[in-house]
Amino acid sequence: MNFQKPMNPNKTLKSVRIFYKQEKLPKKYIGRFQFRKYLGSLLAVLLFCLITTNSVHSEPLSLPKQGITSNILWPIYPGGKFRFSYRREINPSEKWRTDLLLGLSYSIPDKRPTEGIFSEASGILGFRQFLASAWHVELQAVYGRSRLRSAVAPGLLNDRTLLLAATDVNLLFYDEVLRQKSYSSLDLEVIGLVGYEWKLGDNWSIDVQAGAGKLVSKTNPWPVYTNSERTKTVGESIIPIGTVNITYWF
Repeated sequence: MNFQKPMNPNKTLKSVRIFYKQEKLPKKYIGRFQFRKYLGSLLAVLLFCLITTNSVHSEPLSLPKQGITSNILWPIYPGGKFRFSYRREINPSEKWRTDLLLGLSYSIPDKRPTEGIFSEASGILGFRQFLASAWHVELQAVYGRSRLRSAVAPGLLNDRTLLLAATDVNLLFYDEVLRQKSYSSLDLEVIGLVGYEWKLGDNWSIDVQAGAGKLVSKTNPWPVYTNSERTKTVGESIIPIGTVNITYWF
């Protein structure tokens, strides 16, 4: 009788490492996770400052009819993401002003250790409703195309990797060659924000907003891993969002 020789686990893992190298999470990604973690604390401090300066009971703003708004935070942090909107008053109420926002969003190609090289271009439709003061609520729908190139492989301890290695190490090679590495998807994201706006002279204003966003539709989803070890994937969830916008009025 022929008996199959038991596979050496150390040899298997050594072979797996040939195809699946682990990468340390870059500092900028650690910073992103920390930013999300402490965003709530930062917003609480902001609200406290506004309350102590009587901003909660501020008078309605008198703003021009139209202008161009730019998010000045995201190009710096988390970095590489640009948003511009045309902003126009559609309800000229003295206290309950409503603004329409039509804009564009663009993310330059960004290498993400848990996904791949990500880029995005989208259109923005939004409405900002003032609450008889400088406070406002805003709702945005962001629709466009996202792309992922060089999608990362499952990690060394991923269930799929271990199963292939236990069956036949050669299957790891074929899996790496044949797996999908490029994705293109049409995405719809919904964002809700609460903010406060300050007028800076006749032609400028600045506002700070906080809220949350959720990707509600993605035509071609790709695997997103929880960390750089790439052992488990994570689904789309509600994420906290903070913005700083500056508007030029004309």
